[in-house]
Amino acid sequence: MSERIHELVTERMIAALERGVVPWRKPWQPATGRPRSMTTAQPYRGVNVFLLALTAAEHGYSSPFWGTYRQIGENGGQVRRAERSTLVVFFKQHQIPPQGEQAGPDGQPAETPVRTMPVLRYFRVFNAEQADGLPAQFHPEPGTFAEIAEPHAVLDAYLRDGGPRLVHVVGDRADYDWRTDTIRLPRREQFRTPDGYYGTAFHECGHSTGHQSRLARPGVVTFDHFGSERYAREELAAEMTSAILCAQTGIDSPETFGNSASYISSWLRALRDDKKLVISAAAQAQRASQMVAGPVWPCGWARPSLPADRARRETCHITGNGAAQPAPPGAELAGDSPYQAALAALDTFGLVVGDHGQAIQTLEAQLTAHGLDRDQALTAHIQALRGLASQARSTADQARQVLVDHHAAGDEYHTSGVDAGASAFRNT
Repeated sequence: MSERIHELVTERMIAALERGVVPWRKPWQPATGRPRSMTTAQPYRGVNVFLLALTAAEHGYSSPFWGTYRQIGENGGQVRRAERSTLVVFFKQHQIPPQGEQAGPDGQPAETPVRTMPVLRYFRVFNAEQADGLPAQFHPEPGTFAEIAEPHAVLDAYLRDGGPRLVHVVGDRADYDWRTDTIRLPRREQFRTPDGYYGTAFHECGHSTGHQSRLARPGVVTFDHFGSERYAREELAAEMTSAILCAQTGIDSPETFGNSASYISSWLRALRDDKKLVISAAAQAQRASQMVAGPVWPCGWARPSLPADRARRETCHITGNGAAQPAPPGAELAGDSPYQAALAALDTFGLVVGDHGQAIQTLEAQLTAHGLDRDQALTAHIQALRGLASQARSTADQARQVLVDHHAAGDEYHTSGVDAGASAFRNT
């Protein structure tokens, strides 16, 4: 099943390239925003961003919302006849029972924990514009979900907050040196447009996120040679990272991504040689872009209360014979391995803790301004809150390091680091 899903996704990308379309060039329209789940309003992740955006671009869909046949029906809509669905993938955790018994310290049989491994699955969705009768909320005005940020602000913040060193050199070469953790770019005036400069910078930032001190990607940490399968995955991850960051910052420049015959031909060869390339690289790009620009926070969009809300809320997918079956939760995290999902959760937690720290500082300033800082009981509570925030931040850092260390010793889907990271977080 997993092999066939990889083939379906790869065939979709190859078909676009054969038409002269680079499928990762523009993952979404700035005015429309990221493709989103009709049930949760959360953005899709990983390769799903590119699969859904490719369909939207081909058919001119302006709504960012996608849902299964049943989800659309539960929200008062009806998919029109002859409309075709779009493939969406996700990882489902498959439990592997222990093999035999192992002796414990006392010589008695010890309980062997059940292992889990991610298994690729899929379901199919429709865009809101493929259905009639859906509420107006699923057809938002342009700009409702726009996430446009200034490219210089994104780049400067990443470089300032633990990112690599950036140097400008005379010449036409741009690269990232993992040994010195340095990005080298031509001078800004050497680029024809500012968009070209930032598109190139974001590509190299994508590579830099693979450094051992960050996401520790094999394509960077254990780089072998140009043209290898590992190099192709890393290069596509950087291309997709740049595409996501360009979309977030409103950059749409033809020079940002190549569309020459040689560029397209090289990627056609790479995709045909490695059927797992697209899904793997897209998952890595999701993590990389989040590290550079920060996570996508839940939007403030409120879905209307509908009669279907009182019915079963599970998301569903359509099987080959048209029957609706429940889809496992977490489909919006598609493309993420357990390791990547755990890191994303820890990163988000760290940002929340940071916001709490700033709120405590604001509270202390207000108390001082009103002369309440002399209240010893109140001050003791504030100090306790500060201590909890500090401890939570330290614990998240420790758990993250455990995950990175374990991941460095295994492959992309190594799961023991997730368990160890969770244990470190619970026990500290």
